[in-house]
Amino acid sequence: MFSSAITRHMTRAITFFLRRPTRYKKPILILMGAPGVGKGTFGRRLSRDWRMPLFSVGEYLRNAVKNNDSRLDSRIYELVRSGKPVKGEIVYKVVERRLLCEEEKEAKGVILDGFPKNVNQAKMLNKLGTVHAAINFFLADAVLIEKLAGRRECEQCNMTYNVAAIHRSGHDMDPILPLKDPERCDACGGQLMQRPDDEPTVVNDKLEVHRYESAPLERYYKEKGVYIEFAPRRGVKDYPEIRAKLEEFLKAKQK
Repeated sequence: MFSSAITRHMTRAITFFLRRPTRYKKPILILMGAPGVGKGTFGRRLSRDWRMPLFSVGEYLRNAVKNNDSRLDSRIYELVRSGKPVKGEIVYKVVERRLLCEEEKEAKGVILDGFPKNVNQAKMLNKLGTVHAAINFFLADAVLIEKLAGRRECEQCNMTYNVAAIHRSGHDMDPILPLKDPERCDACGGQLMQRPDDEPTVVNDKLEVHRYESAPLERYYKEKGVYIEFAPRRGVKDYPEIRAKLEEFLKAKQK
């Protein structure tokens, strides 16, 4: 009787594994760009308007570290805490689980922020699904560094704000501030804090890595015919134009 129960359990487990999809069948939208360029800000608005969940690999890993998730290796804890990149194979497994095991049935697709970062990761993603558009946001390094220095994040829900006001050299970026309390999140009341990886020394290293990896990735998606780019010089005020540009691009691809 005991052995038969084990057999039934193993049969159910094997059946579940065999039925698990191996590819994500809905559209995938990729948000590209250096740290601080606004991927999360624009991604949340696109997610809301298009009913497509936004998945940020960086946010997922930071939350796992904050919550002491036992599934994370100790080496990953140290990398995430120090703001250093996590190996592509590990990030791939995180994205694979999100796309294939935690798919939201009502969603029209998914928006990825923070993956892929290089061509090798892009080829990994091809095994999981089809990228319909990869939009690259770009700004000058000096503006990015100032934006990152002003970025504030809720310690509870990860909502982001920014105290930087940049009005020069063709830029018209207003600060993104809480409406109720300047030091607390509007969504949950959590304390706002500056992330350790927004410190100037860490930011310079991250920008250097981004410059090295971004050019080949841009060429890769240009060759795939899914690449578009945008310079968000007005911050959140650029969102209507970004959304319109993406919708026009996706509509043209369907013809």
